[in-house]
Amino acid sequence: MSRFARPVAAFCLTGFAAFCGHLPSFATPAKAVAPQVVSLAHYLPAGVEYDPEIPPPAEILGWEVGTWHVTPEALVRYMEVLASRSDRVRIDLQGRTHEGRPQVLVTLTSAANQDRLEEIRTARLAADGPPEGAPAVVWLGYSIHGNEASGSNASLLTAYHLAAARGPEIEALLDEVVVLIDPCLNPDGLGRFATWANMHRGRQPVGRGIHREHNEVWPGGRTNHYWFDLNRDWLLLQHPESVHRVKTLWRWRPDLSGDYHEMGSDQTYFFQPGVPSRQNPLTPDRNLQLTREIAAFHAEALDAEGRLYFSEETFDDFYPGKGSTYPDLVGGLGVLFEQASVRGHRRDTENGTLTFPFAVHNQFLTSLSMIDAGRAKREALHEYRREFDRGSRAAASRDALGGYVFGDGGDPARAWHLVEILEGHGIEVYRLARGIEVGGDRFAPESAFLVPVEQDRYRLIKALFEKRTAFEDSTFYDISAWTLPLAFGLPEAGLGRRVWAKNLLGEAVTSSALKAASKAPVAASSPYAYLIDWSGYYAPAAVYALQRGGYRPRVAKRPFEAETPDGRRAFAAGTVVVPTAGASPALTEHMRRFAREGGVAIHPVASGLTPNGIDLGSPQSRPLKTPKPLLLVGPGVSGYAAGEIWHLLDHRMGIELPLVEVERLRNLDLDRFTHLLMVDGEYGRIDEDTLAAILRWVRRGGVVVASGRAAAWAGDSLLTLETEGLSGETGGGDEDSRWRAYAEFDQERQAERISGAIFETELDLTHPLVFGYRASRLPVFRSGTAVLEAGSDPYAAPVRYTSDPLLAGYASEERQRQLAGTPALVAQRVGRGTVVRLAGRANFRGFWFGTNKLYLNALFFAPLLDATEPPERWR
Repeated sequence: MSRFARPVAAFCLTGFAAFCGHLPSFATPAKAVAPQVVSLAHYLPAGVEYDPEIPPPAEILGWEVGTWHVTPEALVRYMEVLASRSDRVRIDLQGRTHEGRPQVLVTLTSAANQDRLEEIRTARLAADGPPEGAPAVVWLGYSIHGNEASGSNASLLTAYHLAAARGPEIEALLDEVVVLIDPCLNPDGLGRFATWANMHRGRQPVGRGIHREHNEVWPGGRTNHYWFDLNRDWLLLQHPESVHRVKTLWRWRPDLSGDYHEMGSDQTYFFQPGVPSRQNPLTPDRNLQLTREIAAFHAEALDAEGRLYFSEETFDDFYPGKGSTYPDLVGGLGVLFEQASVRGHRRDTENGTLTFPFAVHNQFLTSLSMIDAGRAKREALHEYRREFDRGSRAAASRDALGGYVFGDGGDPARAWHLVEILEGHGIEVYRLARGIEVGGDRFAPESAFLVPVEQDRYRLIKALFEKRTAFEDSTFYDISAWTLPLAFGLPEAGLGRRVWAKNLLGEAVTSSALKAASKAPVAASSPYAYLIDWSGYYAPAAVYALQRGGYRPRVAKRPFEAETPDGRRAFAAGTVVVPTAGASPALTEHMRRFAREGGVAIHPVASGLTPNGIDLGSPQSRPLKTPKPLLLVGPGVSGYAAGEIWHLLDHRMGIELPLVEVERLRNLDLDRFTHLLMVDGEYGRIDEDTLAAILRWVRRGGVVVASGRAAAWAGDSLLTLETEGLSGETGGGDEDSRWRAYAEFDQERQAERISGAIFETELDLTHPLVFGYRASRLPVFRSGTAVLEAGSDPYAAPVRYTSDPLLAGYASEERQRQLAGTPALVAQRVGRGTVVRLAGRANFRGFWFGTNKLYLNALFFAPLLDATEPPERWR
């Protein structure tokens, strides 16, 4: 009989004891708020003996698992106690989150394996794969979405069972398997959610969905500190949590990786393989076959408990930046688990009453079935790893491309950050040994880099660099394109075998070495001014720091030439001029630091008189106001989009950014701010008086920067222009065109969406909101179908989609036609102020470095825009 077997329980699994626990206690009003709802025996496999010297969770936490939501601090504390009491358990610090919380890795295996753990780990990384008879390695990662907490709470049970169970069966299991547990992939989010759920848990748990416990205040616990979805960051590596866990994954290359989530409360339980047609095409077919075989273990465990579940529906494995897909491209098998969510302690659903212990129990059951599958399929998994590596090497040698080249675009900082991502995945990057020309673009050795495809990480390289526009299935759970060089806005090209040669490989580079190679500005005894090249990614951070330090930078709105210690140089419009008259002697050291730490090109000049173009004191050289932005947040606002701006301005650029809920606008003195930042969301609740106040503020010189649905709102409300939407389909025609099968609705609807694709735009390089860009074409990201209208002003749209805009990802031909030639950014004067509208998210998921400057330009340069009413003859 299966070790999971026990009498089939009801859906809620509370039982009589749990029911009694919910009854009020009339005799002891001083008792704790919540009684215990289950016993430990409720969770654990029947017939297993446990070591009494190993403390169960309740002994350390003070309550049984499932009674309360565990906090990250309590979770780590319990794992530390296990490591101190059991020779099967080791705990390591992987790193810390934005909020400084520890990310721990708990390794559970037999004492004998613990003694040779490093030997086991390094043997797995050999060129010919894990040796015969080596233990399987199973990685279990819980609750990357902090408010999907059943996973992290189940990790307590998994760790206790593996540490304390006794007998020949568990001893044999731990001899043959090494289990890596990341008990909380998102400690900051889990901390927010656990506090919320616990603070609203009464002595009588309330299951009704209207109860406050089930409705977190914005932004909720799903995301990390900066409101990013960490389950989209495995490939992008923009947050410390992701960097640390990917490093762990590559240190071990697990055979199986379990990714534990939650879904809608009215669902049941899901485990992969998921929708077969939506697998990433870079994933070998054998991966899907093995995942199906492993699914049988989960089915057996859940069948024994009478649990409902489903497998090959809804979820896909296309985007490799998710926790269940990334392992598939590194030689292991990633398996997604989704439990119906309680979002608290008890929830009424269409399937009956769902309790938190029930949800935790399901996650525990499939944690054990993952470990059992790893053991049973150990040799098959090891052979798959060997086949994967051999197949990757063979595919690399057959690839029509020998490698990818990309340049720094005159901005070394963006190149650093791209190399950082590649480094995080263990991908080798080299300097270009000699100059080459590809597709009309010239790549110079001093500013270009090469990524050969014949590397161990071949499939990841293809995932990061390829531009795919043809798809078997047009339905996507997530985005359909993420090509890194396009996201960074850097010149790039694939090198065909006729161009590719090994002698193109120069020295290997690292991001830290690239940063160290930055040049400080040339010292001058008494410079008249410093000139800051605005094309540098961190130029806005440097200018803002100077403004906060009391310096008075200006921006040149026209190009000019100037004499520098390196000779005469041409400077583009957008160059920032920092006069030294009356400045602190510390200015020179500030400039050196900006150049050294931010890669910003800074040039001292001895005179304000220029040989060509405007002089430095010209009327076309305008003082820059210190930006004092305000970001609207709160219910109805996209937390993801708001977090992207918060992260960009606060974390990267060092710009002070108040976060204010929309509802507080009516009581706010807007004159204390220069910019009102509005992201995708619903703003219809802004009342007429508040709207009138915003309009008055804009007319006095305020700037609104709006994106997504906020751009449509700004067009309708602030500009009295209607944003023209896409025309709908009309009826009529023959029978086939008027009638459709109901089952085809979702597929056809998805086919008309833009599923996170990359498009090409054309830039007006003379416009202040495009200052700092050198190339006239720029890749941008967008996922919506709304189209911006510029109105009658022909100067108001400095960024427009090209006539054939799709670069990578999915968009139907009709959507491409509708987008072609339309604005991606519109900036219009309103009185002395400006309204800037963006069609997409310029800061998408933190890795769209290439369009960050468009957003930053709106902060620094929008106040300088002149009114551009077109001549009468053009109206």
